[in-house]
Amino acid sequence: MNLKNQIIRNSTILVIVLLAITSSCHKNTVTLTRAQLMARDWLQTDLLASIGGAAPVSVFTTVVDACQRDNIWQFKSDGTYTVVEGATKCHSTDPDIVTTGTWQLTENDTKVVIDDINNAPQTFTITEITTTSLKINGNVTIQGNLVNATAIFQAH
Repeated sequence: MNLKNQIIRNSTILVIVLLAITSSCHKNTVTLTRAQLMARDWLQTDLLASIGGAAPVSVFTTVVDACQRDNIWQFKSDGTYTVVEGATKCHSTDPDIVTTGTWQLTENDTKVVIDDINNAPQTFTITEITTTSLKINGNVTIQGNLVNATAIFQAH
């Protein structure tokens, strides 16, 4: 075998080996829909609020009682949700289920409508959603004030 043929043969073998290595290392990624990402258990970790266009500030520890900060929001794939008590209850006699309702994605899955059985439905813009984090933003009324709020959750 002459030198030229040997170089071509070795180059061909090298290309085949490299292709085999890169194709075996390629992971099949599954893209989840926003509904699939939403349908899981979430723990709220922060609440940012802004009144009258002011810069948002964290009010999680001042507005949300300590006994409510460990509650778990369970969004189910059937469009229902339940908020369950965490380890810390406000009163020992409180039921394990804080509230229930429905949720629905709208506007090309960029917004979520949360309909609590005790309150009117509220629409929030989804500003971030991954397998580990969720951020929703919307206007809510707190103590008579219209507040722009961003709720931040992490997967639980």
